Amino acid sequence: MSQEFKRCLKQGKIKHFTPGPKLAYKELRLAKEDLDTSFKSLSERNYKWSIIQSYYSMFHSARALLYSEGYREKSTFV
Repeated sequence: MSQEFKRCLKQGKIKHFTPGPKLAYKELRLAKEDLDTSFKSLSERNYKWSIIQSYYSMFHSARALLYSEGYREKSTFV
């Protein structure tokens, strides 16, 4: 486990999440849908939306990785 990951755990930015592994597949499916839509937007020269959809694809992929290991992100607002 990296020092950065340990720091995020200590700060509460990442938390243990028991149902995570069951939800990882759902997140991967969402990531694929967003990526497919991004390619469609790109082919239509709708660059701004292609970038946004690509971002969400990466977000869902990262979330799937965390979920598969039994963790979740915890957004904190000040």
